[in-house]
Amino acid sequence: MEGYPRLLDLFVEGIARLTSYALTDGEKESIVNGFHKFHERLERMSSSSALKRLAIESQNRHYHDSHCQHKGASCPQNAIRGFLKAFLVGFGVKCGLEIVPHIISLQLLKRPSLLLSGCSQDTLSFASFLAALIGSYKAILCTMRNIRGGKHGDYTNSLVAGMLAGLISAKLDRSQSRRNAIALYLFSRALQYGSVWLFERWATWQQSEEDKIRSRWMKRAHSADVVSAMHRRRGGGEQEIVERANPEPQLNWGEMDMTKWSPEPKISWSPEVTDKSLETKRDEARRTRGIRSIITFTRNYAPAALMTFSVTLITYVLVFHTDSIPKSYANLLYKSSGFDSLYPKKSASAFKAISNGMSDVVANARGIPQGMPTKQYIAQLPYGEDLLPAFDDNIHHHHLACGILHPETIYCSQGVVSALMRGFPFAMKMYVPFNIAIQLIFKRGLVLKNPLAILAKIMKSSARSSLFFSLMATAITQAPCIFRALLGRDTPAGYIAGGILGGLAVLIELPSRRIDLGMYCFLRGLQMAWDVGIKKGLWKNVKHGEVALLSVSMAVLMSIFQNDPTTFGLTYRSIITRIFGKN
Repeated sequence: MEGYPRLLDLFVEGIARLTSYALTDGEKESIVNGFHKFHERLERMSSSSALKRLAIESQNRHYHDSHCQHKGASCPQNAIRGFLKAFLVGFGVKCGLEIVPHIISLQLLKRPSLLLSGCSQDTLSFASFLAALIGSYKAILCTMRNIRGGKHGDYTNSLVAGMLAGLISAKLDRSQSRRNAIALYLFSRALQYGSVWLFERWATWQQSEEDKIRSRWMKRAHSADVVSAMHRRRGGGEQEIVERANPEPQLNWGEMDMTKWSPEPKISWSPEVTDKSLETKRDEARRTRGIRSIITFTRNYAPAALMTFSVTLITYVLVFHTDSIPKSYANLLYKSSGFDSLYPKKSASAFKAISNGMSDVVANARGIPQGMPTKQYIAQLPYGEDLLPAFDDNIHHHHLACGILHPETIYCSQGVVSALMRGFPFAMKMYVPFNIAIQLIFKRGLVLKNPLAILAKIMKSSARSSLFFSLMATAITQAPCIFRALLGRDTPAGYIAGGILGGLAVLIELPSRRIDLGMYCFLRGLQMAWDVGIKKGLWKNVKHGEVALLSVSMAVLMSIFQNDPTTFGLTYRSIITRIFGKN
């Protein structure tokens, strides 16, 4: 029995050490305060109590190296805590995504064994990838700081740590498609925030140059011994010279009778300032105004330009390379444009039929023969049998694409209205639950405090987003009718114009959301364009290319996040801070 207190002391010591690795300083202090009630009992068993050491360790704020900026007693503790938390979060999220569909469909009540479906090898693979990514980043960052010290800055440390963390963790995720998706997502974000970072540095440099020019001119003006101001009289050619010989020249414009002078006085500073130098100053001022105009235009309209390019790219792939669109994203496009209700589970055949119709130049120029019902004409074409249930026996369209895009009417304007009426309710069903979930997760206090105001805000935001989404889908599918009416045939230019108009619909959204929507569509368009290029033989898949892309993207993002976190948007910054913590 004599060894029992020692064993208990060792057991508590082990629990204390594990707790110290899993908790932050504030959390450890609260745990220690809770343990103080039975701390005196354990003190009798061992003079080197584990809880006492934990209390001392939690109160020691400067235990870790001064070069490190993370919260915690030591660098190993910071890395291990990040690894464990990331593994638990990744496992829980992936397991939840696997189980929730069974809960919604009530299959879990019939087959309780489905509860274990989330604890699969794929779930462990994803959790291991996320844990290795975050844990290795924290460990390498601390190592770099301790090796290089604090005098070299943190850009190189975070860049190297992000790159090596991406290389170490990438292959732990066994799903090739998920690795590609993660790499493309991080690449799009690195491209976005890297461009913002470079743009801000350029704007700062331009401002500093402008300040230098202003300072230089002020020094020239104040160093002149004699200042002369010459003005022309309105009535004649007489000139007045105002001279002042003080060592600190000052012009009191309030004492001058400005009504005697021309509205555009010509000021010459002599002897240092000449007409030529004044012209140079005017050129520099015009250049500064031009730079400010570029900055303002880029901030206001760059998201819309990105969205327009991305939607145009997606439209091209949708019409001419339908099989290259991921199935989940294709279903979203079909439902939002109303095609899923026109051609249930056969929407892809509609776009394939349009693409084949454009490849037949003669038939495309001739259109549907006069007097022949559209249904009869489509029945003769490839994929036509999948589309026949949507057509009336007697309706006749002039062009094949018009018949496929709005089979219920021969008027393109009515087709636009019908597409909007089909797309808007679907978008509302998608956005209302999403906005409710966002409010409950991030603004629970406001929801409980003023639920009616939050509900009105949710409905307003959902209506705006639904209008944007339905207009975008309608423009993609219905805008080509304008070109068919003008040219008398179906052309790829019509669908490109539809993509441009669909992208401009993002101007309906709030400015703060435009860039996120543009980056989401850009990511999808980039992935589709890559797949199309591989199928057409324009380029080949690079072995381990997604690993290299992930590593470079992590290097850029972590370097910016660690040194200039305000470059990120508020929402994205809060998310990445929750994932990687403050290092």
